[in-house]
Amino acid sequence: MEVKESILNGLKLKKLTGPAFRGAIAGFYSALSDAGKRRVNREIALSVIKTCTVSERENRARPVDASNVKVLAVNHAGPLDVTIEWMTSPDKTLELSGCRIDPGGDQINVSKVFSHFDEKIALVALAGKKGDIITRAWENGFLNPNIVTSLIRSGDEGTPAAIYNVIDGETLPGMFGFEEEPRTEILEDIDTEVLSSLAIMSKDGSDNIWMVLSAGGPIRYDRKLACYASLVKRVKKEYPGRVKLLIDFKFMSRTEEAMSVLEIPRDKPQDIIKPNLEEFLEIIVSSGLAGSGLPPRNAVTEKDISSYAIKLRDKYNLLGVLVSMDRSGLMLVMSDRIIREKGIKIEQVSPTGAGDALKAGFLYALSNGRSFEEAVHTGNLFGAATASMEGTQTVTPESLSATEALARAQYTRPVIEFRTPENR
Repeated sequence: MEVKESILNGLKLKKLTGPAFRGAIAGFYSALSDAGKRRVNREIALSVIKTCTVSERENRARPVDASNVKVLAVNHAGPLDVTIEWMTSPDKTLELSGCRIDPGGDQINVSKVFSHFDEKIALVALAGKKGDIITRAWENGFLNPNIVTSLIRSGDEGTPAAIYNVIDGETLPGMFGFEEEPRTEILEDIDTEVLSSLAIMSKDGSDNIWMVLSAGGPIRYDRKLACYASLVKRVKKEYPGRVKLLIDFKFMSRTEEAMSVLEIPRDKPQDIIKPNLEEFLEIIVSSGLAGSGLPPRNAVTEKDISSYAIKLRDKYNLLGVLVSMDRSGLMLVMSDRIIREKGIKIEQVSPTGAGDALKAGFLYALSNGRSFEEAVHTGNLFGAATASMEGTQTVTPESLSATEALARAQYTRPVIEFRTPENR
């Protein structure tokens, strides 16, 4: 089935035009059940895979030893990202101008970045059914000798697909479908693999081990399972003071889910959270720190952000709060300093995956013994370079060099505000 035909059938459209497409995504598609969304996305993804004529990668042997690896990435679910580009023809209908597939999903993207820079990283990830066409395309896109991979099979379904349609350069809202809640035994398998990996990574007694995970994503939140919070609790219990956490928050996460991770007692400030601005404001409200309320999103100032981030850091005994602010840059608030860096002016092509690349750059720097100021700058570079690439590709050394040149020309560098005991 051709790509255009699969879109028409899946969204029950008679004619594919820009307005009709937008309306279908906002109406019919959003009204589907999660299973229905996955079915539609799967048909579209299969047609794109056929169009792209994806070739199988050589099945190279991958290392299984996580010793001397400093970063563990945990991914509870990740989609095959499908990007479809359309151009409006003279008769106002849409014609396919290009398509691509990229493995996506939080720490999958982080792992891709590390491998591009020839840096080892350990990855524990929930994968789809073995041998499934979409699962295979997803895995072939990121498996690499630099990624020490432990894949946990869901067993029931293949890897889900996330569909991004771009019309004349404008990206429409993504087409997603939440996955079914994984079985308890699958979550237990993930936790076991995480703890086993950490045991190997910490053999040399290093205290510079980072674990990155997301609170939220394409799995529906269930307070009875609370898979992210339960994993964090186990890590803190079995490796007290040994493992630092970088915790991301995804746009599909309910605030209750984010709070379940934040409210875990912390004996010492070792965790850094990385919300984007929208997620940050939601967390501030849910945590009770907003008081009489927050100003509208478009009226929030950097002073507001730093003030609330200080309160958030103090309330939950965090090492830091790293807020990404899209093109405005990013800010890291710690107990003794606030590190700000303005956004790098780039020609933005696709912002998808830029936040994950920011995390990767931040951890890439810290795991190699660099300062937090350098980590903020590296994260900014990696995120901007990714946003300048098509689809959901992630930064490479080649794309980074161009972004570094832009940053130098724009005098983009960290600005540090030290906090004295008097102003803390």
